Amino acid sequence: MSTTVVLVAVALVAVLGGFAIGRMERRWEARRDAVEAFAVTNEPTAGPSATDDISLVGDSITEQSESVLHQVLDPTYKVRVRGRGGYRIAEMEPYAIELATTKPEQVVINLGTNDVLTNWPVDKATAAMNRMVTTFKGARCVYIVTITEGMVSEKDPNQAARATVFNLELRRIAQSHNVKVIDWAKLLRDDALAGSPNGSLTTDSVHPSDEGRRRLAELYKSALDACT
Repeated sequence: MSTTVVLVAVALVAVLGGFAIGRMERRWEARRDAVEAFAVTNEPTAGPSATDDISLVGDSITEQSESVLHQVLDPTYKVRVRGRGGYRIAEMEPYAIELATTKPEQVVINLGTNDVLTNWPVDKATAAMNRMVTTFKGARCVYIVTITEGMVSEKDPNQAARATVFNLELRRIAQSHNVKVIDWAKLLRDDALAGSPNGSLTTDSVHPSDEGRRRLAELYKSALDACT
């Protein structure tokens, strides 16, 4: 086979391959656009009053509590939940940006547990929380949830101390942005001091038990109901 024939064959393969890749990219883009359009059109509509449209963003605590959160909040509010297990604050920022596009009237942010569990630098974690709160600056009421300070780990005995420091930073962030705090850490402390009459509120010192999920949802509702 001559050199010219070989070069022509290679050129044809390259051109046809380019066409095929182009078709695949266009199909993928069309599929992505269709999925995004479906997600938008199937989101709950805004509530009838000025505080009814709620966005909840969090990690596995939110993800595992989603059904209970809907049970407690849906009768009163239009609720969107984005919870992803194992995610740090910065990793949830794309979901927060997505939720912000729906223009929620109230927002609850329950993040930071995984930042503490993975010993993520507190300055990076707080910087991400500052950005996230700013993302929702158009909301009427924004709440930051404190994380448990009763973490127990034989491999990492400093977790609880880091959680306490992180909660102090959360309170500073809330004050600087004029947002409110939902104090899950205090509820856990008070329940433990009372002897946990209805059973432990966590299963592993971090994730809520069935009773804990119910109490967490009720804590949210009390805060949301007070927004004016």
